[in-house]
Amino acid sequence: MKLLFITPPMGNWAPWGDRHLAVNSLHAQLAAFVRQNEAGDVEVLDCRALGIDDNEMLEEIKRSRPDVVFFGNMIAAAGGAAQLNRFHAAMERIKEAAPNLITVGGGLMYTAIPQKIMADNPQLDFAIVGVFGDNEYTLCELLEELKKPAPEFGQIKGLTYRKGGEVVLNPPRALIANLDELPLPAYDLFPMDRYYGYSVIPNYNETVTSRGCEGACHFCYEWWLVDQRNPRDFSSHRTKSGKRVAEEMELLNKKYGVKALTFMDDDFNSDRQKMVDLVEELEKKKLDMSWFMLSRAQNLIRDADLVPRLRKVGLYQVLIGIDGGTDEEIAEARKGPMKVGVTELKELIQFLRKNDISTISTYLNGFWEDDEAKIRQRAKAVDEIDPDIVMIQLLNPIPGSPVYKKAVKENLIEVDNLSLYDLEHCVMPTKHLSRQQLGELTGWAFQSFYSKPGRVERILNGYSSPYVKMKFLSFKNNAAKYEKGAAEDAVAI
Repeated sequence: MKLLFITPPMGNWAPWGDRHLAVNSLHAQLAAFVRQNEAGDVEVLDCRALGIDDNEMLEEIKRSRPDVVFFGNMIAAAGGAAQLNRFHAAMERIKEAAPNLITVGGGLMYTAIPQKIMADNPQLDFAIVGVFGDNEYTLCELLEELKKPAPEFGQIKGLTYRKGGEVVLNPPRALIANLDELPLPAYDLFPMDRYYGYSVIPNYNETVTSRGCEGACHFCYEWWLVDQRNPRDFSSHRTKSGKRVAEEMELLNKKYGVKALTFMDDDFNSDRQKMVDLVEELEKKKLDMSWFMLSRAQNLIRDADLVPRLRKVGLYQVLIGIDGGTDEEIAEARKGPMKVGVTELKELIQFLRKNDISTISTYLNGFWEDDEAKIRQRAKAVDEIDPDIVMIQLLNPIPGSPVYKKAVKENLIEVDNLSLYDLEHCVMPTKHLSRQQLGELTGWAFQSFYSKPGRVERILNGYSSPYVKMKFLSFKNNAAKYEKGAAEDAVAI
């Protein structure tokens, strides 16, 4: 049984330019697990990294002669929900060329709404419902069953499949409790020399070391990775140990030459012991690697004593979600026991800056109660908090999220084209603003933030890591194209 993991020809998240390429973390982890368990022979076809088109993709599939092809991702920044249309278009072409080839989808919204996706896409044979990428055991059992002359799929937990004219959703599978039991990702299957960050950083890559998030914010994109029969699984945060993470970093650095690594976990620093162990291991290994993590403010405050050591072992930048323009908005989004408001966020960013660690902050516009005053207040608060780079995104109501359920119930969504669900396009108005007005105000907020005297100068010359300047200039160079495309409903992915 031969399994081919495919990333089809597709665009990229517009703010980072045309050449932001990294290993598909879901594919890398699944391929390693399938190989370790001898459930099938595995190969990878990353059309984006290789720069091949649809016709060349079909030629590569013909050459590889797989029995099963797998599509999916678990990282929102790889293109949001817009990736789904690319996956399904590729599956359709594959089925036309090879009708007996079996197609499987996992990650993304396959977990949130598997039956709807299967019903809408007859070219998809199976969908795996695995919370936050827990596809490993279901995929292996599916491959073993497909080897039989008369396969039966009813006992495979976490699987969605077709039976006659019906789409069947099997019972859910329990979470993988210990992520250290998983093998290191199968980087040897990928064109590791092809990956590039933000269109300007060579020797770049990304990885994911944890699953779930303690936040479970009502607007979060990651609801698409949660089985709605078990919504509490969202906040069941599981992580690889610090020692295991350091082992993976060493592999990437010493074997594959990765010098700039991004941890795409929503909550990389949730576990204090993980961070302690990671620092200690990296102090021993002395890698030639700089790294960037997505983090939660309350955890950075908790780990303030580790921050100087983290900088010395390569941490050069962190991303922190701001989530509001007032203490009340921020508290509502965070749902945590620690009070983190505008003052605490400002103090944290100043502390990180003193330790030579740059900050990127994200926040959303487009909530139902948003009016011009709220959006201007958010911009004012972010200006006071004073991160180095700000990414203002537009709310996309993701299936499964509380925001989506409300939007559907009240018939608020004006754009149902999944290709525009990429956090860059406005797909619904607010109670007080049209989609156009919302986009214009968000554009104003961008311009206002970066026009503050001294801010750009600090980004360009205020940090020792060259990656801070490189990433900002890339974003700056792509900002006009990004805003223009979003305003014109141009498809980026």
